[in-house]
Amino acid sequence: MRDDRSPFTPGAACRRQAVLLLTVPAVIVIVVVGAVVGAPVAGTALAVLLGVLALARIVLPVRVVGALAVRSRGLDASVLALLAIGLAVLSVSPNL
Repeated sequence: MRDDRSPFTPGAACRRQAVLLLTVPAVIVIVVVGAVVGAPVAGTALAVLLGVLALARIVLPVRVVGALAVRSRGLDASVLALLAIGLAVLSVSPNL
């Protein structure tokens, strides 16, 4: 059966970038939390988000993660995990 749906429609673009479309509002919420509550809480939340994205990059196929797939799966996940760990350490460190 032939699929006649165009890959150039906004709906197709949203399906290709589903992870990005879920990440952007999460980052906006984290920025608001950082402004209202404090930077350490926002840093921890951002570290958790980066960890979730690293896990998503490992588990999900390339067609689902969209723009999150930049290089190889291992390199992308390693960079995201390293950033998550570094940010988590910095956000819980006192007097930094």
